[in-house]
Amino acid sequence: MFETLTIILREGIEAALVIGIILAYLGKTNKQALKKYVYAGIVAAVAGSILTAIAIQMLLAEWSEFMEGLMFFIAAFFLGTMLIWMHHTSKHIRQDVEQGVESALDKWQALGVLALTFFMIYREGAEIVLFLSATAKEANIISVLEGAAGLGLAVIFGYLFIRGSLRMNLGRFFKITGVMLAIIIFQLIVGGIHEWSEVGIITLDQTGMAIIGPLVKEPASIVFTGVMLCFLVLLFTMVPWKQIKTEGIGGIEKRIALGAVRKERNRKITIGIVAVFLILAFVSSQISALPQGMDPKPEKVSTAEGIIKIPVASMADGNLHKYICDMQNHSANCPMHGSSGSANVRILSITKSDGSAAVAYDACNLCGAAGYVQEGNELICKRCGAPINPDTVGEAGGCNPIPLQYTLEGNEIVIKTDDAGEKADLFK
Repeated sequence: MFETLTIILREGIEAALVIGIILAYLGKTNKQALKKYVYAGIVAAVAGSILTAIAIQMLLAEWSEFMEGLMFFIAAFFLGTMLIWMHHTSKHIRQDVEQGVESALDKWQALGVLALTFFMIYREGAEIVLFLSATAKEANIISVLEGAAGLGLAVIFGYLFIRGSLRMNLGRFFKITGVMLAIIIFQLIVGGIHEWSEVGIITLDQTGMAIIGPLVKEPASIVFTGVMLCFLVLLFTMVPWKQIKTEGIGGIEKRIALGAVRKERNRKITIGIVAVFLILAFVSSQISALPQGMDPKPEKVSTAEGIIKIPVASMADGNLHKYICDMQNHSANCPMHGSSGSANVRILSITKSDGSAAVAYDACNLCGAAGYVQEGNELICKRCGAPINPDTVGEAGGCNPIPLQYTLEGNEIVIKTDDAGEKADLFK
């Protein structure tokens, strides 16, 4: 949440500044006739960005963990290079753009101005497309509103800044948004690592997943949202509410002007403090409102004669069920307690969409024996928050529950304790 607004606001402001500088330079050098090629370059860049988005969606028609991770890393790379570029050029961006316009005028005239505008603006649009492709598999009203708000604010900012009615320290602006982008880049990299760990491209042990897992879960996303909101409040307080001149005046007029400056600063500080408290309340309420998931208490099952029997009827309610060995009625050296006897294997069962039973270990190869909870029609890994479709239970790979061999005999699911004990060491 708000990452979309941040990216589009930042990219939009950069694009607005570039356009404003090009138009101002053409006006200053009496090249008014070439302005129409600037507008043509803008239209072409927007069209190019839209075509890029369509091409990416066609390539990613079938989303997989591999492609999701790849898009995370690509978006992080381009945002990182943009962050570095702006760090080096923010102090002399006007000079660099004007030199580019001069070069275009010397070599190509109209075509050069159009090409310069196109590539400068298309770069911003392509970065937005890459970011949105990595973070949003499908459009929703929130992301659309965020994008529209970011674009609208960028247009207003660019217009007012170019007109001179908005006097903001651009250096501070880019530093603050730079920190915001760094947070987003961090999220993208963590998301990419998590997705690629699910398909085995990156190998993480349980310690690694214990570190990465909380960072991709919903509470962390809410905290990141709160941080981004605080930065937006900071940006808001940087915007001059009204132009107050203190230069070249003295006496009572200067005291009045300085008093107005202090009042504006105090109002901003007050609003900023209130806004931060509201953000903290928002974050706290959102985290507390998150569904905790249903984590049923494991039912004890007999392991007599090396066999576990689970009635199919016990899963008729469609909910998640878990089972452990009945400690009081198990044979010596029960495989479900491992070689050391300290383990206690948990088995889960849930009904698939076709009504059949799905049985597996309450553990996965990535997160170990952290186990799963049920939220709605999905299983959720307790450690990394990965959602699991019950229809895929029994399939190996990723954060899916580890498959467990069983047979269906009449109205009972039959599991050999030797089979159940194969992964007993995970449950120590």
